[in-house]
Amino acid sequence: MTLASCRDCENFEDRRDIDGVVLCASKIGPYVCCDEFEPRDETLSENRLYNRFCLECANFEDVDGTPICAKNHRPGIACGMFIDRFEDLNGTRQNSQMQTVLIEYAIKHSNPEPIPEWLVEVGQRIKL
Repeated sequence: MTLASCRDCENFEDRRDIDGVVLCASKIGPYVCCDEFEPRDETLSENRLYNRFCLECANFEDVDGTPICAKNHRPGIACGMFIDRFEDLNGTRQNSQMQTVLIEYAIKHSNPEPIPEWLVEVGQRIKL
């Protein structure tokens, strides 16, 4: 089992740099780091808010899928309603690529010839 962080969830919105809060669309308090955060990797800036999550803390350990904090805290990990935001982005990227193919075809073939079947299939796969 791989532990996930709220920052990688589609429901998560980080507004710590704007008004000091983090939000969750599922109305679950999203987990960020505690005040004793120490960056695991020395190259990461501890002042950069994107890095300040328990999974990036030197005190955090993942033991067979169980989160453990060396400071005896309850480490924050993603909840059961976690939705990987990168999977959604892949769908958006694919839709954009298909739309680009349609636009390129329309620019190159401005005469009223029939649209090829393969291009019709591409157009039907685009999710709006």
